[in-house]
Amino acid sequence: MSFVEQVLYYTKDSESPRRYYYWSALAAIAAVVKDNVYLDRVTAGLVYPNIYVLLVGRSGLRKGPPVNLAKYLVTHVNNTKIYAGRVSIQGVIADLSKAKTSKNGGPPNTDSAGVLFASEFSSFIIRDPDALTILTDLYDRHFNETGWSYLLRNTPEEKLNKPTITLLGASNEIHLKDAIPKNAIGGGFIGRTFMVYADKKAGINSGMFKPASTLPLSKLVTELADISKCKGEIKMDMESKVLYDQWYIKLQQEEDLEDDTGTLERLHDHVLKTAMLLSLSNRRNLTIIKSDIEESIKACLGFVPASRRVNLMGSGQAKSAPGTSVLITGLLTAPGNTLTRTIVLQRFWSHFSAPELDSIVEDLAAQRAIKVSASRDEMGRPEVKYILNPEVVKRYMERQKKEGV
Repeated sequence: MSFVEQVLYYTKDSESPRRYYYWSALAAIAAVVKDNVYLDRVTAGLVYPNIYVLLVGRSGLRKGPPVNLAKYLVTHVNNTKIYAGRVSIQGVIADLSKAKTSKNGGPPNTDSAGVLFASEFSSFIIRDPDALTILTDLYDRHFNETGWSYLLRNTPEEKLNKPTITLLGASNEIHLKDAIPKNAIGGGFIGRTFMVYADKKAGINSGMFKPASTLPLSKLVTELADISKCKGEIKMDMESKVLYDQWYIKLQQEEDLEDDTGTLERLHDHVLKTAMLLSLSNRRNLTIIKSDIEESIKACLGFVPASRRVNLMGSGQAKSAPGTSVLITGLLTAPGNTLTRTIVLQRFWSHFSAPELDSIVEDLAAQRAIKVSASRDEMGRPEVKYILNPEVVKRYMERQKKEGV
């Protein structure tokens, strides 16, 4: 099993959503690999595997355990600077600028690489209007090849040597609204952050009984330490290049995609970073193969609807309102006012995730605006269809006629 698969396997009895552990495991890889590996996009510059990940969900969804597991593993690999608790961004910068003696007696650590762990993101960064702006600037490692400087009046200049920062945090939606100001949503921080949303626990476990498989922390630390030794250029084989190229072109040609957070404009970079991390999890030969790209694309598509949820915080608009409108409009223009669930998810992936679609459909069905039916496709596989109520279509047509459209 790969490192990520092992994390998912040994935490299968946890109540925390699976996707929380998945992205926490990838963030742990990013933290220990730092800028030791890179991907050359030929005409678009280098990509480094550092990532910002925020686990978002309601209170009580068990967001803390995946963050704490990643923190434990990275701490015991002991090859990068770690920041947790309540810190100021100025304190982090000052510490990153200093060389640190290795605890194992090795050479001093002179790079400006580090990882920020925040089980509750809203209380992690001491309230500072510049904090998220600085984190946004530090994210783009390829723009800081010659270093990064921070100078305030009456304070010495802090210089960072090739800063490579990874962030893994968690927050409920209410606290996240307070932690992320509006300018950070449209200003680049959200667009650079992997927003991982979940609304249900993975299961129910009282913790009274020992699980069938014990979490082998020392084994996972050893595995992660082995990954941390990888160095050099990660290359893509031809199949993975062709697949990514086809997906990228299709993404750029989609005309109805709208996103105020900047996530869509950075989705292609997110896919490459994730593919790099999956490659390191799966093997150590510094090669991205087709299956890495396939999994990466599938995993990253949820970032856009999750980011939109953040953008709607505090707007007074229900989180499902835009998605509801998109689905109704799609059904109005579909043949027979009918769409399959598969088609809806393929066509409107940037507007809602699968769990969000299910919630929207449940509300519309309760209002008798749509009918949900189960059938089978031409291959005999089960398929769900959404059918718009004829009364809704009738009201729509009457309004269009009245407005002279």
